[in-house]
Amino acid sequence: MKSRNIKWLHLALALSLGGSGAAFGADVITGRIDGRLREAGTQAPLPGAKVTLTSPALIGGSKVIATAPDGYFLATDLPPGEYTVQFELEGIKPITRKLVVRQGETSPLNVTWNVESDMEENIVVEYESPGTRPESTQSGAVLSATGQSKLASGRSYQSVAQQVAGVSGGANPDIRGANAIMNRYLIDGMDITDPVTNTFSSNINFDSISSFSIITGGMEAQYNSMGGVINVISAQGSDEFHADASFYANHYLLSVPPQFGSNLYEGYKPFNTTVRPPTQGYQGNVNISGPILKEKLWYALSYQYTNNQASSPAGPPLNLQAPNREFIGHYVRGKLTWAPGSRSRVTLSALTDPATIPFADFSGSSANSVTPFAARLQSQGGWLGNLTWEYFPTAETTYKAMVGAQTNTIRSGPQGIFGKFDLAAIRNAYNDPTLSYDPNRPQHTNEDDGTVWFNDSDITADARYTLSTDLSVAHRTTLFGQRHEAQAGFQGRFIQRNYSFEVPGGRTYTDAGGGPGQAGLCLPDIGQTDGCNYYAETPAYNTVERGMGAGLYVQDRWKPVDWITIMPGLRFDYGYTRDAAGRVAGQLAGFGPRLGAVLDLTRDSKTIFSAFYGRSNETLSLLAAANASPTAKTSYYAYDPDTGTFKYDSSEGGPGATEVDRKNHTPPHSDEILVSLRRQIGKNTGLSVEYTYKNLANIWDAVETNQIWDPSGARVIGYKNGVATPVYLFTRPDSNWIKYQSVDFILDGRPTPELEFYAAYTLSFRYGPGNDSMGQLSTGIGQFENPRQSQFYTGYALGDTRHQIKLLGSYTWKGLSIGPSFSYASGATRAKRYNTANPNISGYLLRSPVGTTPGTPNDPTQIAEFRLPDIITANARVSYDFSQLTGQKFALIADVFNVFNFGTPTGLVTTENVGATSNFGLASARQQPLRVQLALRYQY
Repeated sequence: MKSRNIKWLHLALALSLGGSGAAFGADVITGRIDGRLREAGTQAPLPGAKVTLTSPALIGGSKVIATAPDGYFLATDLPPGEYTVQFELEGIKPITRKLVVRQGETSPLNVTWNVESDMEENIVVEYESPGTRPESTQSGAVLSATGQSKLASGRSYQSVAQQVAGVSGGANPDIRGANAIMNRYLIDGMDITDPVTNTFSSNINFDSISSFSIITGGMEAQYNSMGGVINVISAQGSDEFHADASFYANHYLLSVPPQFGSNLYEGYKPFNTTVRPPTQGYQGNVNISGPILKEKLWYALSYQYTNNQASSPAGPPLNLQAPNREFIGHYVRGKLTWAPGSRSRVTLSALTDPATIPFADFSGSSANSVTPFAARLQSQGGWLGNLTWEYFPTAETTYKAMVGAQTNTIRSGPQGIFGKFDLAAIRNAYNDPTLSYDPNRPQHTNEDDGTVWFNDSDITADARYTLSTDLSVAHRTTLFGQRHEAQAGFQGRFIQRNYSFEVPGGRTYTDAGGGPGQAGLCLPDIGQTDGCNYYAETPAYNTVERGMGAGLYVQDRWKPVDWITIMPGLRFDYGYTRDAAGRVAGQLAGFGPRLGAVLDLTRDSKTIFSAFYGRSNETLSLLAAANASPTAKTSYYAYDPDTGTFKYDSSEGGPGATEVDRKNHTPPHSDEILVSLRRQIGKNTGLSVEYTYKNLANIWDAVETNQIWDPSGARVIGYKNGVATPVYLFTRPDSNWIKYQSVDFILDGRPTPELEFYAAYTLSFRYGPGNDSMGQLSTGIGQFENPRQSQFYTGYALGDTRHQIKLLGSYTWKGLSIGPSFSYASGATRAKRYNTANPNISGYLLRSPVGTTPGTPNDPTQIAEFRLPDIITANARVSYDFSQLTGQKFALIADVFNVFNFGTPTGLVTTENVGATSNFGLASARQQPLRVQLALRYQY
């Protein structure tokens, strides 16, 4: 009776414990092994067998459990790695198995044992399963460092995510219909998601990562993400000393430097001799790890130096080759793992990642519209640290606690103030030997052709601070003959943002009507006034925003019978944020029910059907508070050609220019339905089909509430409060939504140690008006600026990519490894915009739904889809490991990126300048040309 009471006590505790964000709970950074032990002849269960697990990844010695009366065994909280599992019964020779455990996954191990044999049996299960995931509803992939070492990639955890089905976009990806600011990022169990932008906030040495988990859907209650979860586990020490050093070089002479035409139908310019700045990169890495005290205390240290330079081919409107963007980064990481006893494990992890980015926007379309003197330099970086304690009082119970802190600062300002120029190269490019940079000269933007001149627009410092804690308890028990794995957790977060702003020269000019280029700018000092339009003045200011949040969750894995797993879960999230004026920008709460079911249709873990429903709520983000914080008032002065002077016209910002919604407490949320059928079709090879429906609702945005528009929606004719300034309400409108549907076909396998592959096809539809969120996505369109335009915003959403194909793999033969990768993406939607006479008041107009061009005015039959061209990317890695020849693990690596040297446009000019020079439809950015990267790597 006492034993039964203890079971109920642990189960009740697991279901009653209680931050917004992704969780550190069970299986987030560890894996599991489960299965049954049966007698080979009779298939009878073998209870009471001693099961011993050993692994180089398992600090503190072996882990010992026993089989249950039905022969079932389960080992949890296992660091990812290779494991040896030994089964023992008294008086019988033991048997062993070997397999691989991956983070966040269950590795099935069903064993039959000939107990009458008098010989010791050692059978090696050599390869990890590709994952039919027999006890999970989650979609996505777990990618190992070993597999990634055989592929040509961007060598960042952000780029690795693009290899997985359902992922599109850039460094901050769009995952299963959600936009780039709806994901969560974890390193060593700590949520490092930026507290303002909800994007990634830290970089890490790529070779120090042991595995990557990309979760795209079907998440249990310990996770809270409207998009996906990118979970990175860094390498730890072991009882043996290890060293890993590498150097990667992509010299510009190893890159093809073509210049392309600006029209979509134009390609390489064979007679253009313009010298393009080098697109090249260098990276050095050092990693060491080993024991301080064997089986007790391990360490791991790493350092990475990165220097990447990228340039964009010359194109309109400047048609001059711009300087290249350069990224210079230093990533330092350290990790200690300590086993004070056989029942506990402590991990301390820390990293820092300072970086500087000269000409920060010059790798894309800005390089062809922003002059070098108007370029921006960005410096960024910070540090983070977390302490994790895991306690295993019994084989059935696990307690985990994590506390962490992080700071990250981004500073941005004129290249000429914070960096330097190659003045001779600029003078030569512009054929003007008198050019010089004046740090106090205001920026000028020529609306006639979109060019930007003389200076960057602002100087900012943006610092973010996070304190977080994650607590969880898990208990595994059998009640009424049915197995339960209950888990509960609490997640807490405190966040703060400090921001400062100033304008070089005190004002910025927007010029129009004077023609393209510098000749069309407003320069009264030299008598050049045809382009004079208006200027804006904004005084310097500072803001501070704060927030806190908490999340509670409970989750159960219930097996009413061996081949069915039911996974009910529930989480509650609460978030509270204040802007710089002390106003409550958000006080949000939401319940997130989760319900999943997994059916092993063939009772052998080879054919799995799963279904899932779940809701996630975004209750804590400083993005709205940061935008709602009152800023200094920006005053606009319009040019009067009659007097030749500028006169006050209107203003925006300042006190009263923003409002917070005190009545609407509905948080942004997603409702997801995921249905999956997974089948093992060969040795360690699985095929799966997944259907996803996702509704993303009540997305944050700024709703303009003061302007009165004429019936055409092209002109502001008054203001509700009588003051000529827009007023924005920061809220979560019911009309701001996205609906997404997709079908994914995925083939994943490692049939032999030498061969592994991953192939995926995705058919998807992304529809709805939620194309931006307070301007954070930089789409240039927002449905709540102009109510007369609302009918144009419901269409195929920006980022709608109908077809995607992803193929990657590797084959190794006697030290020689070949790893090709291929991706195809059909063109993503764009929106055609039209400028207006007073952009600071009325912005841009649409004349047909998002994702289309209007064609002939007032003729809807001429409306056509507006998309980027389809993009094909092929990369390859060839490496040779000399260990068989030299006895030392020394490898020579060659990577080829963009093998076919395609120059497909990745950006288009989407604005039609009415009454002025228009570059609409011209390519503003293209794929980087073919380049080769060479590397040396030594591992000990």
